[in-house]
Amino acid sequence: MLRRISPIHQQGKGSKEREELTRSLQEAQTALQHAYLAFDDLTEPELVESCIFEIRSLQARINYLLRRLKEQESREPQAASAGGGKRKWV
Repeated sequence: MLRRISPIHQQGKGSKEREELTRSLQEAQTALQHAYLAFDDLTEPELVESCIFEIRSLQARINYLLRRLKEQESREPQAASAGGGKRKWV
C-alpha cells in the first residue's frame, strides 16, 4: 500500500486524529462485509431483521467517518500544497 510522506502529516494532533478515523473506518468496513456475509446465510426472519439493522447502522457509521475525514482534510489546506505540489510515495 502506498502512503504519502509529508512532515505535516507526520506531526501534530491532526495526524493522530486522522489515523484514528482511518482505523475506525477500516474496522467499520470489515464489520460491514461480515454483516453482509451473515445476512446471506440467515433464514430466520428475526435474525434477518437484526442483520438489516446492523448493516444500516454500519453504513451510517461509515458515512459519518468519511464525513469527518473530509472535514479534517478541508481544515488542513496547507497539507495539500506542502512541498510545492511534489509528493513522495513509499
